[in-house]
Amino acid sequence: MLSDKLREGAQGKIFKLLFWIIILSFIFAGVGGYLIPRLNTDPVTVGDYKISANEWTEQYNRQTQQLHRLYGGQASKLLENREYASALRLQVLESMIDNVSLSSAVYQSDVRIGDEQVREVIRRTPAFQRDGKFDNELYLASVRNMGMNPEYFGEQLRISLMTDFVRNPLVNSGALPLPYELDAMGKLLTQNRVIDLYSLDLAAISKDLQADDNEIKAYYDNHQAEYMAPAKVSFTYLLLDANALKKDISYTDEDLQNYLSLNRDDFSRPESRTVRHILVKADAADSAERITQVDEALAKGEDFAKLAGKYSDDPGTKANGGLMGQIARGDLAPNLEEAVFALNAGEVSAKIQDNFGTHYLKVEGVNEATVPPFAEIKNEVAQAYVNARASELYQEKLNTLSDLSFENPDSLDVTAENLQLEVKECSSLSQGDLQAPWPLNTEALQDAAFNEENYSSGINSPVITISDTTAAVINVNDYHEAQLLPLTEVKDKAAAAVIKHKAETKAAKILADFARALQDDPDTALPADVTVVSNLKVERGSADLDPAFGQAVFAITQDGAERYVIGDNKGRESLAVLKDVGAADEQVLSEYAGLMRTQLVQYYQDKLQRALYAGARSLSEIEYNQEAIDMINQQNQGE
Repeated sequence: MLSDKLREGAQGKIFKLLFWIIILSFIFAGVGGYLIPRLNTDPVTVGDYKISANEWTEQYNRQTQQLHRLYGGQASKLLENREYASALRLQVLESMIDNVSLSSAVYQSDVRIGDEQVREVIRRTPAFQRDGKFDNELYLASVRNMGMNPEYFGEQLRISLMTDFVRNPLVNSGALPLPYELDAMGKLLTQNRVIDLYSLDLAAISKDLQADDNEIKAYYDNHQAEYMAPAKVSFTYLLLDANALKKDISYTDEDLQNYLSLNRDDFSRPESRTVRHILVKADAADSAERITQVDEALAKGEDFAKLAGKYSDDPGTKANGGLMGQIARGDLAPNLEEAVFALNAGEVSAKIQDNFGTHYLKVEGVNEATVPPFAEIKNEVAQAYVNARASELYQEKLNTLSDLSFENPDSLDVTAENLQLEVKECSSLSQGDLQAPWPLNTEALQDAAFNEENYSSGINSPVITISDTTAAVINVNDYHEAQLLPLTEVKDKAAAAVIKHKAETKAAKILADFARALQDDPDTALPADVTVVSNLKVERGSADLDPAFGQAVFAITQDGAERYVIGDNKGRESLAVLKDVGAADEQVLSEYAGLMRTQLVQYYQDKLQRALYAGARSLSEIEYNQEAIDMINQQNQGE
């Protein structure tokens, strides 16, 4: 029985043996073990529950893996930024506190989930099914692979179900946007503006301007950061790359099949439906007549495919009897998707009306969520298996890299020989040089190279986390600090900066005076070197405007005394005078409403969930261990 399996982990011989081993260890350790101060490494305590450093690290790693799945290489660039990685790590910790607080509050409210409900969820979980049926051996193997016993897994699932039982109805019921909200946001986002755009040629103004020695010296003194020769270092380093480990990983079909059994959810194909479609466009001259004919024909049970070929306005499916093919969730507009997934095989929807016209849908067949045969997805499984094995090897080698480079601090040779890595050399790296070859251009490695402790000690640095799949250790052998370049070397550059500043100031005054003159007399003559594009129609994100200048244009008040803005537009000092404000047509607004509905639902769900978490936190005693938090952050940053 499944209920017995949930408990046998705590009743079996192995569990009892481990229990007595733990007891004996306390006996042999004696009282002396309790006289040794123990470092509290738990970052946060919520009530009686301690969030451990390992739990925090594990959740952070899962979050970064999710980022890599969503954003690929861009995620690595984000995680190279120490401030971003540190903020993400703390965000993960706060999320864990939220979940523990809410689970505790739900439990204290006497919400309970019975054994049968837990068993039913386990039975219906696809990861524990083989050929569409619950497989107890697969369930036990999967639980063991997660490092749990059945009883512990069942209790964790029970807590999750209890929390969802309270949270989901509250969050989902209050997350539906009101029609007036969608209408107001749609009108704001689709608004267009008509402007007269005046641009001033800075080069023409600059040709008559000069900078004397006093002005150049003053600018140089006030902007010394612009005239610094950067600090430079030279060092040797070891680079550990998980991707480089993949080429040495081999496997058999049995390895892949076992991996598939334990990770079936990762390879599951979502539920889909074979759908036919009839569309009668709203603007068709005979739409009312054809809708009546389709209604009558369907009521008589006539063939849907023939009706689609005769009456449908959908050019993509009409010739194929309205066949849309396999439709999964997310493939259709929300109103059509809702209808499709409410139908059984062979059923036809009621007519659905929207701005495009009248729709009829028929579900020809339902394809349940399933894992394709092994032979069909073998390559996909092999790639996932290699990635997983490379990740495991990477973690093992990362530990070795950390230990050996610390134990042999004066050289990287021993570590390199043990890990079969090449000792690389960087003969010169300038601080902030983003054109240097990877990984020398990464923020993490540059921060370590120019860290005073690393460049002054002459010993190996701690492990530097460059990304989730790459790490390095460096040994700095030479350092030259940043120096201010003498004025004689940068005088021309400083003079050009002074003239540019003068030109921008003069241009802004010319345009401001002109804008005020236009308010009194719309026929005011253009100043010298000013060009104009009249009645330019722009939308948000228009290519005609620099993003910052475009935002300023759409911030001009429609009824204010000054209906203009002055600023830099693509390197030219520019004046935009607001002439008119326009709105999109009803069809565009309707499309925007559909797009925004999903985003607003997500926004409101997040907002309600945050409120729920805040309430749960107020009922919990939360104690932060700042020393442990700082220590874990420093370890992960390789400091």
